[in-house]
Amino acid sequence: MSTMTAQESHRNQRRFAMTITSPETSQQFISLSGPEVPRQDELFTPGALEFLAALHQEFSVRLAALPDQQGGRTVSRDWALLVDQHLSEPPSSFISPQRLTRAQDKVLCHGAGISAGLVDFGLHIFRNAQRLLDDGRAPFVSLPGAETEEELQIWQELFIRAEQLLNLPDGTIRAIHLRPGEPDQDDDEDGQETTAGVLMPRISG
Repeated sequence: MSTMTAQESHRNQRRFAMTITSPETSQQFISLSGPEVPRQDELFTPGALEFLAALHQEFSVRLAALPDQQGGRTVSRDWALLVDQHLSEPPSSFISPQRLTRAQDKVLCHGAGISAGLVDFGLHIFRNAQRLLDDGRAPFVSLPGAETEEELQIWQELFIRAEQLLNLPDGTIRAIHLRPGEPDQDDDEDGQETTAGVLMPRISG
């Protein structure tokens, strides 16, 4: 089993500059629970770990209070598959994150799994958002349509906070809220709205 923290990974790597205003964030360390897989360090860079830690620190209390309608909060996902999906090239415009109410048992804070939805979202936005913008595209988040009003509110606030931390223009992150029972979408390169989902309006930051 391998364990890597943000502090331990800083050596000989360039630190990603983010605007983190909360002093408590530096005390929130994200660790990875093995086994280690190829290219894992390419995805979970010091900057990515710090970004996940910042989002977790700010939203974890509210996320823990969300009702888990599926029963059981922890999910186990093929670790190599997760890494490969996030490192695929060229990057996809779309991410379909898991529910915020689920916990990713391979990404830990103080020994407890953090939100699986936050991990999926955070890794995609940290790695791909600016690259997509540079390519004339936008990052889209496809939500499955089963979220409560409180969960949708948290998602919107996550979008805003992620843009602030990564110095992205306001409104960079787009959300597609799928209608119940509709299939998820393929990557729509022209960024147009598709028939199975509606573009969620963004609240102001």
